[in-house]
Amino acid sequence: AYLVQAVRAAGRCDAVFRGFSDCLLRLGDNMAKYPQDLDDKRNLQTICTYWDDFHACTLTALTDCQEGARDLWEKLRRESKNLDFQGSLFELCGGGSGAAPSLLPPALPLLLAALWAALVTWLPF
Repeated sequence: AYLVQAVRAAGRCDAVFRGFSDCLLRLGDNMAKYPQDLDDKRNLQTICTYWDDFHACTLTALTDCQEGARDLWEKLRRESKNLDFQGSLFELCGGGSGAAPSLLPPALPLLLAALWAALVTWLPF
């Protein structure tokens, strides 16, 4: 809700929702078609690259907005790390998480569902 308010208040943020949705779609496309034949370490590296790209894309989508919108996104991103969800992308891609690599392929749909739920919570329309 805070992000929506910040975006609505910004005069130059007309395309932010389109940009954000493009970022989310790109993340989903990448996750859906990542190579399944990689070893567990490469799977994790690949997924985390997609996750990092998603955050970079989102910040780019907010570039023309008020500085407050970018700051708010960063705040939401930091707060999301505190979600009590074992196996989240924040945990898996945070470095040194100790997550069992063998959980990656079967957990991928669960990770995507959790990401989607978190994003829907952040951006209620």
